[in-house]
Amino acid sequence: MNAVPDLGVFARLKCRLARNQLRGLGGENWVRPASIAFSSLLVAGFGFASSLGGFAFLNQQKLPLGGDIVGLLLDLFFLTLATLLSLSTGLILFGSLFDSPEAAFLLSKPVPDDRVFAHQFSGAILFSSAALILLALPLLLSYGLSTRAGTLYYLLMPLYFLSIPLLPGSLGAILCLTLVRWIPRRRKEALGTLAVLIAFGALFWIGMGLRNLRYAKSGDEEVLNEVLGHVRFASAAWLPTHWQSQGLRQAARGQMEPALRYLALSLTTGLMAFCLAGLVARKWYRIGVDRLSQQERRQNTSRFQWLDSIPKLMPWLSPQERALLLKDFRTFRRDVRQWGQGLVFLVMLAFYFSSLRRMFPGDIPPAFRNGLSLLNLAVVGMLLCASCGRFVFPLVSLEGRRVWLLGLTPVSRLHWVRGKYFFSLLLCLIFSLPLVALSDSMLELPAGGMVVHQITAVFLATGLSGLAAGLGAVWPSFQEKDPSRIAVGYGGTLSLVISLAYLLACLAIASMPWHFARAVGVDQFPVWGWPLSLFGLVMGGLLASLATLFPLHLGRVRLDAMEF
Repeated sequence: MNAVPDLGVFARLKCRLARNQLRGLGGENWVRPASIAFSSLLVAGFGFASSLGGFAFLNQQKLPLGGDIVGLLLDLFFLTLATLLSLSTGLILFGSLFDSPEAAFLLSKPVPDDRVFAHQFSGAILFSSAALILLALPLLLSYGLSTRAGTLYYLLMPLYFLSIPLLPGSLGAILCLTLVRWIPRRRKEALGTLAVLIAFGALFWIGMGLRNLRYAKSGDEEVLNEVLGHVRFASAAWLPTHWQSQGLRQAARGQMEPALRYLALSLTTGLMAFCLAGLVARKWYRIGVDRLSQQERRQNTSRFQWLDSIPKLMPWLSPQERALLLKDFRTFRRDVRQWGQGLVFLVMLAFYFSSLRRMFPGDIPPAFRNGLSLLNLAVVGMLLCASCGRFVFPLVSLEGRRVWLLGLTPVSRLHWVRGKYFFSLLLCLIFSLPLVALSDSMLELPAGGMVVHQITAVFLATGLSGLAAGLGAVWPSFQEKDPSRIAVGYGGTLSLVISLAYLLACLAIASMPWHFARAVGVDQFPVWGWPLSLFGLVMGGLLASLATLFPLHLGRVRLDAMEF
């Protein structure tokens, strides 16, 4: 009898865990799945409508959707997705392979290392591919409708979705295993630095192609060819992302043979990369685990000691709250898996805002400047909403089973929640205010609009931080150690939906009055616009105060009712 389990055992394990989770949803009255489905449909619907409108615009410009320019855009889209998938899978695998009780348990059993790796790899791929479906599926559906694709396109689309994450996920896994094997010290910093460098390099390369658009004249084919030449590398014939894009385009035209050929190339290359990652795991996985377990922890406070002075930016805090804030801040900055993901999105947003002027040949129309500035403010708010739900909401739960130690300290439980709140508020203000100022300056927004946006950003940071910290104390999960699982749980999902509702309400109340007055008075801002804008800011401040104080009060009451 073979004592070594095959991959079918792990597949049955995942199916049983999924079945138990689905059964457990029934005890929550389906609030959680309904909230997740609603949020996903909202994001997917927005992406579908935007993509459909974009393809309609290209069609109006007499640009063939099956031509080379649209094909180049699809190549660039797939290449960007592959890069992000590779980085996110590497970051997730670092935690699931080297800092997971499940992996440690499996390694202690008579299970080959490569099968433990394959088990953890499948979970990381499923987790990191959720965003792939929300981003790529609406775009590909709108492309199929715009090109009037036949049945072949929609039949092959699910198979292409299976092939897309295999290769980048495998490359991310190989990179993760290599870093742990050959860089025994400062591994997380190296992985985070590499991710940021890749993101910076890609964004800088694309920005080089956009820099001449500001001074280009309409119909200037030479400038257009120069811009396209900077990103034409995405259509290289040897890139698997080009095979996927080209195969879907051939399927949309009804060409079965080339569509199946590109699909076979993509699948076989991804499977070969997965086998190579399994071979690397068989050689280096356990060595990396041994290095981590044998390495003594060093005191690295001197390297980042200057960062510990950031909490001093809030001198009105009590010593207890400042100590809790410093603890959370140190925990956050030492975990690259948390701040690395947010940093990638911040870099991308900063690049987008800094490139706004390059995207327009001449002056930006006032109406377009007015609407785009509000849309950019909403994007920053959505980033804050997602970051608070992902990083701040789990903070109380991450105290874990040692939370009773805090209960023995002479610190009130209100200070617990307030410490989490001020930690979130400080980080949100540091990152959101410069981004909003950069966007408004690139769009040359009037000074009044910039002030309104800065105040609205403060309201967003205040309310979203209060909701995440307070509701995190209302629905804690002290048994769970993974912050990502806490964030997507029942409380985290409901908190995210409430935060999105607050985001929309805050934008409508605090910023829309000024933008409405600006839209009415195109040439000159109307006199009645200032009282209306001031009234909106006052009401926005009241809404932010309510969104902050009420959840913090509920969180304090919930913690007071607990016994540790």
